[in-house]
Formats: sequence, C-alpha cells, structure tokens
Amino acid sequence: MIEARCVGCGKRYRLKGDPQAMDFLSLPCPECGGMLEVASGDETFEMEFLLEKPLALVFWDHTGDKAAFMKGLVKLGYEVRPIKRPALLSQWLRFNSPSLLVFVCEEDEKLDPYLKILNALPMPERRKIFVVWVTSKGKTLDPRLSFLKGLELIINTADFSRFPDILERGQKIWRDFYTPYLEVEEAVGKEI
Repeated sequence: MIEARCVGCGKRYRLKGDPQAMDFLSLPCPECGGMLEVASGDETFEMEFLLEKPLALVFWDHTGDKAAFMKGLVKLGYEVRPIKRPALLSQWLRFNSPSLLVFVCEEDEKLDPYLKILNALPMPERRKIFVVWVTSKGKTLDPRLSFLKGLELIINTADFSRFPDILERGQKIWRDFYTPYLEVEEAVGKEI
C-alpha cells in the first residue's frame, strides 16, 4: 500500500500497488485533479478509496437536478462521486473500480473517451462495471442501442424520474444473463 495525499484539496489516500512504484504521483487526484505526493507516516488517513459501499461514478452534463439524482443513488446504497474527465475514470480504476458508471448527457461523443478506457480493461474486470447512459436519443431498456454502444442500460430522459426502478430492472436482467456464464467460467477455471 502507498499512502499519499493531494496537495490541492488535502484528501488522503491509501493506494493499491507497489510502494516502490511512484508512477501514481503523475496522476491527478480523483477528487479535485490536484497533484498527489507521498504522505508522511504520522498522518491519519481518510479512507477515501477504501469504500465500504459500492462506488457509483456520475458524469453529468444535463440541466436536471444533479443533487437530487446523487442523493437518490446514495439512497440506493452507493458511495457516489462525480467524474468530469476521462483521466479521473482511469484514476478511480486504479484505486477502486466502480460498480456503477452513469452518464447523464445527450451527446454520445462525450461517452467515447470513457468507453475507450473501459473497453481496454480485461473482460472479467469490465463485466463488473454496470454502465448506464441517460439520454433522449434512445428508448429506455433498448437492448440494440445498449449493445451498439457497449453499455448495459439506456434510460430515456423522459423516464428520468423512474431511474431507481429502471436501474434495478436493468441490473436484474444483467445478473440473470451473466450469473450462469460466470458460474461456468469459474467452474472451468477450477478444473484447469
């Protein structure tokens, strides 16, 4: 474990990785984008990246009520963090992979740099991240657009008020699809 702190916002972190590898210092702080530095051993740490709840990252480029949406995710049991740049997604993946990634925006071009990062992950790691796009460009629960974009769920902005219910339904469909596959994959792995 590497203990670090951000020079910008002062957040303190324990990072996965080799303490001798200092390459993380060139990455921005996921909270504010500031520089990280090695922290002295006598400091107490906020366990910012060692979360007890599943992590939800939210990219928001919409006129709706962001605060209410974030509070709704907290009520669903997520630790919620905003994400404004693709570099921050890379940073979070290094510290604590999200279980939910939500894009609330119209332009699918804004998704592309994030999807490029996700698609570069090993497939078992990528499958653990449930990706949702909230947009007026698709129908809610449209499997075709979800497949074409490499997402798990599309929610139309007209159904935004029903987000928790639709998310739950989409995650159930996803679990029903992947659970048998993952069980077989695990069984085959034990046999080899």
